[in-house]
Amino acid sequence: MAIRAQTRVEMIGPEQSKLCCVLRVPQSGLKACVLLLPPFGEEMNKSRRLLSLVAQSLAARGFASALVDLHGTGDSDGEFADATWARWLDDGSRVLAWCTARIGPVTAMLGVRLGCALAAGLAARSTQPLQSSVYLQPVPDGSRMLDQFLRLRVAASLMDADSRESVAGLRSQLAAGATIEVAGYELSPKLADDIDQIRLPAIVDRGSGSIHWIETVREPGASPSQASVDTVARLTARGLNAELIAVPCDPFWSSTEIVAPPALANAVANCVGAAA
Repeated sequence: MAIRAQTRVEMIGPEQSKLCCVLRVPQSGLKACVLLLPPFGEEMNKSRRLLSLVAQSLAARGFASALVDLHGTGDSDGEFADATWARWLDDGSRVLAWCTARIGPVTAMLGVRLGCALAAGLAARSTQPLQSSVYLQPVPDGSRMLDQFLRLRVAASLMDADSRESVAGLRSQLAAGATIEVAGYELSPKLADDIDQIRLPAIVDRGSGSIHWIETVREPGASPSQASVDTVARLTARGLNAELIAVPCDPFWSSTEIVAPPALANAVANCVGAAA
């Protein structure tokens, strides 16, 4: 028999700093709760449908889920220009405590893209170790993520021969203390520097529990990237329980059309359930 679930939206926190959190909670047979941490910038909007499918798949297995919009993003309070990595970590800790008190123990986290580093950072600062962490198409190196984000503005500037820009030039503006707009997002020098310093493998520790590193591949049977193979091998060499999983899927975080295959959602949910 399928487990029925209730979906609701909660605004968590004090006035002017409320965080929008979408909860999906099984009406019976609750096992635990999973915190879902979205990707950065426009990738968050590209991933919403997929995360909804993940939440449904988790609920069918008896897991509640909480998907949070961080400060200045989505339907949460605040401006994106005021966001910092430390503030987003505090946001995650606030939702983690709220879920534990109101729903049940949070035994797993799912991070998507840059959200994987946030999940690892939250697990590292938590006093309660996780059973599992699922990293979906993780961004190991924040500096590459920042360059990729800045290229959105560079691409837009190509339409005007008199105002063409470069990643190096935009980085110089940020280094000089300027806030710049990229694809509608006001990126502050502080947040840019925070992202630039992120190195995911260095953040992960035993508090993350079993690590499921999921990388999408173009075709069934295709091998994951050598970079992911090497990274997971380094985590394992440090004594962490880490596995690399390849799932056929188009790049959901950047595709023009919304990509949300149920097979990928089920693979994510299976990783959480395997450690329960």
